[in-house]
Amino acid sequence: MKSSKPLSQPAYACDSNDHGIQEPRFPIRVRWAIFVGLAVFAAVVLLAIIVLDMEKDAWLKNQEVQAGIQVQRLGEELKIPMLAGSTAEVDFIIQNFSKSIPDIKAVYFRDKSGNTWTVGETSGVEHVLNQVELIDKTRQLPGDHLWFARQVMYAGAEVGVLAVQYSEAAWELLAGKLLQRMLWAALFVIFLASLVVYWLAGRMSKPLEELAEAARHVAEGDYTHHLKVQGNDEFTDAATQFNRMIDELQHKEKMRDVLGRYLNPELVSDVFDGEESGTLLNRKQEVTVLFADMVSFTAFSESTETEEVVDVLNQYFEVFHSIIDYYGGHVDKYIGDAVMAVFNHPKETREHTRHAVMAGIAMTVACKRLGILRKNGEPVSFRIGLNRGDVIVGNIGAAERLEYTVIGDAVNVASRMGGLGGKDEVVLPRATFDVAGQGFVYKDMGKIDVKGVSEPLQCGVVGAESEKIKADISFAVARAFDMTLPTSARVLIGDID
Repeated sequence: MKSSKPLSQPAYACDSNDHGIQEPRFPIRVRWAIFVGLAVFAAVVLLAIIVLDMEKDAWLKNQEVQAGIQVQRLGEELKIPMLAGSTAEVDFIIQNFSKSIPDIKAVYFRDKSGNTWTVGETSGVEHVLNQVELIDKTRQLPGDHLWFARQVMYAGAEVGVLAVQYSEAAWELLAGKLLQRMLWAALFVIFLASLVVYWLAGRMSKPLEELAEAARHVAEGDYTHHLKVQGNDEFTDAATQFNRMIDELQHKEKMRDVLGRYLNPELVSDVFDGEESGTLLNRKQEVTVLFADMVSFTAFSESTETEEVVDVLNQYFEVFHSIIDYYGGHVDKYIGDAVMAVFNHPKETREHTRHAVMAGIAMTVACKRLGILRKNGEPVSFRIGLNRGDVIVGNIGAAERLEYTVIGDAVNVASRMGGLGGKDEVVLPRATFDVAGQGFVYKDMGKIDVKGVSEPLQCGVVGAESEKIKADISFAVARAFDMTLPTSARVLIGDID
């Protein structure tokens, strides 16, 4: 049970003693100064990226215009020598062109016969030229280097292909100057902003320290320490709400003391300290319902001491609960000598019928393993009924006493199935068996009139047939008797689904 004693003192980021809150280890003014500095730095970095990207786009456009003019001019100069077949003059023009413009790093020219003239490092450019479609207009080639290329045409016929690589040194120089200026501007703004924030945070720290001091008193169980309310800002609102909280805590303590005189104090503490669960919605859902009740319970209870009856039921229910939980089911309620379990609510699973059948078979195996004997020497046994169908899930009961459970014809049929079986048998309708999947054996009982059902139901007893299912059931039973067995060991016997 929870104790109603005051909570221990919270671990504030500061030192405290009997005289109040001392200087924080990491003052808020320093935090804010660092935060603002980092924020300004991040903003400057982002701005620098945007500005550099815009400047580079503008530089590339300007470079593209210049390259278009220069490459076109070089192409025009190469037409006549090419038509005349003067390779020496072609080479001279290309060499002279590359020397006359400082920004040019390399030149590549290929005539229609496949002869090439190069200046500088041109490795890789021929492969790129083969991948793109060129026209009688200068265009930038894809890649890491700044290449511009075009067809060289004469009288509508292609003379050759020309490509020129330009240096990016001018852009690197421009980018370096921009970054340097922005860095100095950022340092100045960061320094100025940090000073202002440090001063403002210092002004703000006083009411926060007073709030921390008051919170320390509350943590120690002192609900008489109120804050002074002055001004008209967020700190004033915080102080007002804090004082209201103190008043509510005082009222709660008085109510706790009064109720504690009439009810169990620990129970009262649980009610006051517990968290109220969320609203449970009423809905319709498909589930598989399992009922298990003891065979000849009346005779057993009449011939057995009360304490022993309770002890025996608790032993079986303890094992049943473990098996049901192992297969993803939920124990809805215990009804005297019977247990009702629901699969696919509240934990939903696609194979809920298969798991419910395995749980029912495992429960019969667990009964035999427990082997508790009656006074007449017969073993205690249970009969189990299963049924799959739609039910209503919701809050059932009176306003003063509610139960979140399932109701419907599917529940009633599952209860009737249990009454049809014998000792350690699992009975279910044929329709439920058909959706349980492979690995089970079905012993037909014929069509049976079931109370509350208009038409007779084809019913039967189900058992395990697959070795994997038998192994999994054995593990579930073993785990019910020894909870130290890890669930992960289930993978050793294979996936049953």
